[in-house]
Amino acid sequence: MKILYYNWIQFDNKDNIGGGVNIYQRNVIEYLINNTNYEVYFLSSGWKYNPFRFAPYIKQTDNIFKEKCKTFEIINSSIIAPAFWAHKNLKKYNIDEESYLLLKDFIQKYGPFDVIHFNNLEGVSINILKIKELYPKTKIIYSVHNYQIICPLVQYFNNQEQIICNDFKRGVSCLTCSTRNFNKEEYLIRTKEYIKSIVPVSICQRFDKIFDFALRFNNKLRYKKYLGTNKNCKAEIYEEYRNHNIYMLNKYVDSVLAVSERVRQIMLRHGVDSNKIFTSYIGTKFAENEIMRSVARKSIPFTIAYLGYEKIDKGYFFFIDALNKMNSELASKINVVLAVAGIHKENYESKLSHFNKVIVYNGYTHDKLQDILKEVNLGIVPVLWEDNLPQVAIEMVALGVPILCSDFGGASELCKSDLFKFKGGDEQDFLIKLGNFVSKPELLNGYWANHPPLMTMSRHISQLKKYYGEDSDA
Repeated sequence: MKILYYNWIQFDNKDNIGGGVNIYQRNVIEYLINNTNYEVYFLSSGWKYNPFRFAPYIKQTDNIFKEKCKTFEIINSSIIAPAFWAHKNLKKYNIDEESYLLLKDFIQKYGPFDVIHFNNLEGVSINILKIKELYPKTKIIYSVHNYQIICPLVQYFNNQEQIICNDFKRGVSCLTCSTRNFNKEEYLIRTKEYIKSIVPVSICQRFDKIFDFALRFNNKLRYKKYLGTNKNCKAEIYEEYRNHNIYMLNKYVDSVLAVSERVRQIMLRHGVDSNKIFTSYIGTKFAENEIMRSVARKSIPFTIAYLGYEKIDKGYFFFIDALNKMNSELASKINVVLAVAGIHKENYESKLSHFNKVIVYNGYTHDKLQDILKEVNLGIVPVLWEDNLPQVAIEMVALGVPILCSDFGGASELCKSDLFKFKGGDEQDFLIKLGNFVSKPELLNGYWANHPPLMTMSRHISQLKKYYGEDSDA
């Protein structure tokens, strides 16, 4: 079987850009090249821009798997990635044909493929799916890792009102949802990424100021091509974007894979064909050694942890504000662990002073995670958006830390007990559920009794094969 995967950035980029989707893509490819005879190709787009060439083109790249996986990148794509940089450039997205033509030429040279699996459509336009007309026997798969199909900012979350965007008012809400525009500085970053990919790092560092000056001069003349209709994106264009995406998905994709049941239900509500969309929990390496018991059930005082970012949609400020309202007697029995990248003291220090102890880490890495969580009784995933299936939730559970989640997104599906789920955005419900565990820590054991084992890579690949048209086990 010959497979082409797509993600907007290469799975082994040196800056670890791309989040959980990137980790997932790397894991899938690694499993396939080590356990099957599949021929694996990978394509990315929308990240690098060659300041010395104008037209988009495809370039072969190196990768950590060397000749076992053939990797390529679209340079100078007219669709910027990640998607939020193009959210005011949707007229171009809706009518773009460059992505399709590039993929057509690519397949003529390296294909045909049995399967083309898109892990998003950032960096290209939805019109790329028309490739199905030329290759009707090719299985086209689309995984819903975020909400880009219905929201150009990918999160399906209104940043102004700070609520889930269940009603975008036919595009009117989109006009004020974000004011962040793609600009010259961001384009400069993209051109520098290209220079770094062809020039040794030592030379880049030595001549950084010269490169910077030359690129700024060059970019002044060129970057407007990628801004397109930036200042003229009207409500009807946002509405057309959503409608066109759903239409194209239903017309050309063989299987739409939602990474949680919550995601599947949301996409169904927005018109995705019920005969094409399926719930497919992602595989993870963490599942291979899942503990399936609480690692710190005897820890005193009771310790809770929030891992991730200082972001409204992730629920960080909701979490801190709710803890601020907890009565002092109960709070004095609790330690709080915050592993948050770039954390600011002013956002938590005064509000958590009535807790027994606050332990702070400036973010976390996977190799440090086990140490950070060794005394943690309960992880908190308080997201305010429909977070598809947070990688951090999977990581904590795999390492023996049960999680208390908001009912937004897919994290709460890791446990079937309502004890470990609270109404999203409801401080009182959150504090009641948390207080139950502090008073009766033995309730934590109920997590594992109601927790289906995490999806291993081998089980996940076995499921993927069925969507790919192959029913044999991995």
